[in-house]
Amino acid sequence: MWNDGISKELNDYLETLIDKSALAEQSVKEQIDIDAEELYKAVEAGSDSKSGRMKGSLKKREITDRDKWYGWSITFDGNHPDGTPYQKIANIRNYGTSKTKGTRFISRAIRKLKGLDARAAERFENKMKGEYNADN
Repeated sequence: MWNDGISKELNDYLETLIDKSALAEQSVKEQIDIDAEELYKAVEAGSDSKSGRMKGSLKKREITDRDKWYGWSITFDGNHPDGTPYQKIANIRNYGTSKTKGTRFISRAIRKLKGLDARAAERFENKMKGEYNADN
């Protein structure tokens, strides 16, 4: 009997860990989704051009070809009518050349990702509080 009580308590504890790990994974994925969308919008806003072609070439795709990996790919696809890849044009506009100053629109957008881990942890903690508050 004594062993059965310990086994049940241990089993109950392990089940709560499984529930918490699922909640942690969900929290991280939600925060990645939010930050990826904000990054996309910031890069999109900085890519304005007269024709709008470059802005239209910006694509956001979920990364699905890597096992146990979650994230997004945000790139400029395609080529300008003169054959120059839009990603190359975006990099030149971002960093500049010896003759032109860069706008740093991509660098600024990426800098906003700093603290992603802290935001994901906060999201998890808030979900945990909500979970516990619902039980009380």
